[in-house]
Amino acid sequence: MRRHRRWLLGGLLLALAVLLPGAGLLLALARHTLVRSFGVVVDLVGIGLVLFLVAALLAPLQALGWWAGWFGDAEEGPSSLGQLAVPVAEGRSMRRWVVYLDGIGQASQQALPEGEDFLRRLAAALPGDIAILRGIMPYSITNQPLTEGRWLARFWRWVDAWRVRRPLAWLGLLVNLRNLTVVAVSADGRYGPLYNAGMAELIVGSLLVNGYAPGSGTPVTLLGFSGGGQISLGALPHVRQRLAAPVQVISLAGVFAGNNRVLQAEHLFHLVGARDRVAPLGSILFPRRWPIYLFSPWNRALQRGRVSLVPLGPVGHELPGGVMETRLTLPDGRTPMQQTVDLVSAILATPDGGPSALAAAGGNYSRFITNPWHRPDARRDLAPLPDPRLQRRPHWIGRLILPEAARRDGSVGFEVLQTPPGWGHCRGRIAALRWRDPAMAQVTMDVCFSDEARDSARSGNLHPLRLDGWAQVTPLESLAGAHPHDDILVRLPEPVAVLHDRTPAAEGEPLQLEVSAEPLQTAGLARALVRFVRPLEGDAWEALVFDPACAAFTGPPLRLRLPQPVANAEGILPACATGLAEGELNQEGWEVSGVPDGSGAFVVQALLPRRLRRLAPERLIPQRRAAWRYLRHQAWGDTTAGAASSVLIAGRRGETTDGQALLAEWQEGDRLLVLHVFGGIGGEQREQALRGGLCTGHFAYGFGRVLRNPLAGGELSVAVDYRQVYAHNPDGVVAGAQDRWRYLGERQWGWLGYRPVADILVRFPPFTGSYSLGPAGAERQRSPLEAFGRQLTAMMARYRIGDGSGGSFVGPAHNCAQDSNLALFAAIRDLDRDIRGAESQRLQDWEQRHPEQAARLDALLKLERILRGRLLPVPPMRGDWQRGSFQLGSSLDDQPLHDLLQGLGSWRSLLPRLACESVLKVFLDQGATALVLRANQVGGHNPRIAPVAPFTLGC
Repeated sequence: MRRHRRWLLGGLLLALAVLLPGAGLLLALARHTLVRSFGVVVDLVGIGLVLFLVAALLAPLQALGWWAGWFGDAEEGPSSLGQLAVPVAEGRSMRRWVVYLDGIGQASQQALPEGEDFLRRLAAALPGDIAILRGIMPYSITNQPLTEGRWLARFWRWVDAWRVRRPLAWLGLLVNLRNLTVVAVSADGRYGPLYNAGMAELIVGSLLVNGYAPGSGTPVTLLGFSGGGQISLGALPHVRQRLAAPVQVISLAGVFAGNNRVLQAEHLFHLVGARDRVAPLGSILFPRRWPIYLFSPWNRALQRGRVSLVPLGPVGHELPGGVMETRLTLPDGRTPMQQTVDLVSAILATPDGGPSALAAAGGNYSRFITNPWHRPDARRDLAPLPDPRLQRRPHWIGRLILPEAARRDGSVGFEVLQTPPGWGHCRGRIAALRWRDPAMAQVTMDVCFSDEARDSARSGNLHPLRLDGWAQVTPLESLAGAHPHDDILVRLPEPVAVLHDRTPAAEGEPLQLEVSAEPLQTAGLARALVRFVRPLEGDAWEALVFDPACAAFTGPPLRLRLPQPVANAEGILPACATGLAEGELNQEGWEVSGVPDGSGAFVVQALLPRRLRRLAPERLIPQRRAAWRYLRHQAWGDTTAGAASSVLIAGRRGETTDGQALLAEWQEGDRLLVLHVFGGIGGEQREQALRGGLCTGHFAYGFGRVLRNPLAGGELSVAVDYRQVYAHNPDGVVAGAQDRWRYLGERQWGWLGYRPVADILVRFPPFTGSYSLGPAGAERQRSPLEAFGRQLTAMMARYRIGDGSGGSFVGPAHNCAQDSNLALFAAIRDLDRDIRGAESQRLQDWEQRHPEQAARLDALLKLERILRGRLLPVPPMRGDWQRGSFQLGSSLDDQPLHDLLQGLGSWRSLLPRLACESVLKVFLDQGATALVLRANQVGGHNPRIAPVAPFTLGC
C-alpha cells in the first residue's frame, strides 16, 4: 500500500476535482492555460495519444494477417530468424537451448544495449553445452524489426538512435507504447492464441535452423524480460507441442497475464526486484492473477508448486537501477547485472529432476522410513523370539518386492518372514506371489503420470513413481510399487495356495504362493497381551504377560522396547511412551505386536488397548432415540486425551429392551460392517490442516469378525480390517486393505497415538449374512458384505494408480467418503439387480425354500431404498453413481464447478463424519446393533497435542 500511496493520493485529488461544483470550468481554464503556455507540447501529447489508440486498434491485425497469409506462405516462415549468441561446434550435442525475448523497449533485432551485455555475460557463465538464441523480435510475428522494411522504418530508426543516446528521453516511450499494444494482444483471449501460435512458429523455426535436433526432446528455456515474459508464456504451449520437449520459462521482471497455460511449463521462475514498479502491474491489471481467482491457471500453478518467486532485493525494472544495472552495488557486493546473471545461470545449469528427484521429496514418508525399527529387515526379523510367551502370528506375512520392468510375469516377490504352523522351513525365502481374481482384470491398466501427479510428487506426496510408463499394471503390482522402496509388509488372507509348477512345493524348490483376495498391510510378526510395569533404561520397559490359565498378568517380567518414533514434518510425534503404565487402560492390558531386536529384547512396533479388542462394552444403549443421541452428541463430545470407550447401541423402538439380551445376540463367527472415522490434532502443536479452524477428518469402511482371542484366554473379541480408499498423501498411507496393527496401532505409521478415532462395528444380518440365490440344485452363496468388499477392492486398486494417471486427489466429488459410499451403493445395486432379474416364478420358489432368507432379503431391499434416498438425494447430479463409472486422476482444479455440483448431489457423503452418521442412522433405524469403539490419542501422553473431533452437519 505504501508503494502506491502517491498514485492513490493523485487519484483522490483528481476525483475531488471532477466531482466538486465548477470542476468543468476549472478544467477548461486549465486546458486553455496549458495550450497558451505549452501549446506545441500539449498538441504533441494529444497526437501521441491518438496514435497510440490507433496502434492499439490495429495491433490485432498483425496476428490476423499472419493467420490469413497476408505476409506470404506460412510454410516458408519468416524472412529472418534468430541467431546463436555464441557459435556452437558442428555436431556437438546440446543439453539445453535458451531463447531470449527482450522487453518492450526493443525496436530492432538486437536487444537493447544492456540486454546484449546481459547475453554476453550469461553465455560466458554457462557451460558449453547450453546454447543461447538471440535476435528474435518478440513484438513482430514475422520477426520484422520496427527499424527495417516498414513505412515508418526511418522514423523508428531516428527514435531508436535518439533513445540510445539519451536513455531518459521521453521520445523512447513511443517504442514502449507501440510494443505494449502487442503484449496486450498476446494476453487477449480472442487474438492472443493466433499471435502466440505465430511467435511459437518463429521460435521453433529459429531453433531448428540453428541446430536443434527435432525429436530429441532436448529441454528449451524461454527467457523473457519485461513484456517478453508474456510473449514467452503465450508461446509456451505451442512450442512444447511442436518440439515434443519440456519447456521451462524464466520471467525476468516479466509482466504477464494470468490466463497463460503456466501448468504446461516444466517450471516458471519469476525474478522480481523490490523496487520494481512495472512487473507488479501484471498482478493488478490482469484479474486472473488476483488471489480470488483460485482456479485460474496462474493460481493453480502457484498452488501446485510450478512457480518459484525469486526476490532480487533492492532492484528496479529498467535502467537506471534495474535488473541489468552495472553501476549500482547491492549489499552483497554484486551489481544487479551480476546477480541476475548468477541466478539465471544457476537455474539453467541445474540438472533436470527425474523420478529420483521426485522420490527425494517424499514428505513424511521420507522421514518415517529412516526409523529402522519400523521397516522390514529380514536379518533382524528372522531371529528367534526372546521369550516363549511371545506368540508368532499364525499367518503368511512378508515383504512385497516389485519385479523389474523387463522381468514381469504377473507375480511379485514375497519375502517370507512369518508362516502358519508347518511351513516354518519357508521363512527367509523369496516366493512368487500371485493374486488370482478375474474381476481384477477390469482395473488393470497402463500407467502414465500426468503433470498434476508429478507436481504432487514434487510437493511431497507419495506416488507410485516406479510404475510410471508401465503397461497393464495389475492391482498386486500397484500395491508392491506404491512406495519408492520395497518396504510394504503384508499378511496374506486365507486361503493361501502353496504351489510349485501347479504341484505342492517341496523344500528347496522355488516357492509360489497364490491368493484370491488382496493382501492386507500389517505390522509385527509376533504378539502378546501385556501390562506395562515401569520404564527401564533408554527405551526399554518392564511388562507382565497375561496368563490365560489364571486369567491374570503374572510370571517373570518381559523386557520390551518402545523406540521413540520419528516426528513428522510439523514436529509432531506419532506416538510416545510417557505415562504408558498409568491409567485404567494399562490395568486391562495392551496387545503388542513387533519383532525381536536381535539382542534379547522385543521391539513393540504396534500396540492396541485391550478395551478396543474385547467384546465387553462398558455401556449398553438399546433404545433408538438414546442411541442416536449418544452417537450425535456424546461419542465425540468427550475428547479427553488418553481415554477410550466401548458402547453397544441399538435402534430398537421398545423401551423395555434388555441390554444383556442385546449383547447376547453377538456370537462367535458373526461378520460385521465397520465404519471408521478419525479427527484432527490440536493443542500447542496444532496441525496445519486445522489452521482454518475446521477439521474434516477421514472416513473408511472395513470388515469385522467376532472371534475368540487366544491371548486373553479365549474371551470374545472383535477383529477389524480396514478398506482404505485413500488419496495419495505425504504420510505413506497406501490405498488398500489394512489391518488394525498397521493402520491404527503402528507407533510410526498409525494414527492411534496422535488422533482421536472411532470404529463403529455394525451387526445387521440382512447385510452381513449370506443368501442362497439361483434355481434349486444350482444355488450359489451371495453376501452383500462380500460384494461390497469386491467393489472396495476395485476402488482401492484404482486409487493406487489414479486410473492410470499416477495420482488420486481429494475433492468434493471424489474423496474417501464419497467413493467409499459409491462402492456401497454399487454393491447393493448389483445384488438388487441379481434378485430382480430372476423370473417371478423362480423368485417365488426361492422364497418358499428359504423363508428366513426371504425375510432378510426384504429388509435388505428396504435398506437399499432408504440408503439410496439418503446418499443420493439428487440422482441427476450424480450420473457417475447411477452408471457406476467415473474417472480418477483429476482434482478440483480441473473442473471446479462440475466437481462441486457433483459433490452436492451426494452431499451427505461430502464430510467424513457426516457420511458415517448418515449411513449408521439408516442401519439403526432398520434394527441394527452397533459397537462404538472410541479412543483419543492413546498409547502414551503427549501434552503438546490435543484431540479435535471431526466436523459434521445435521443429517
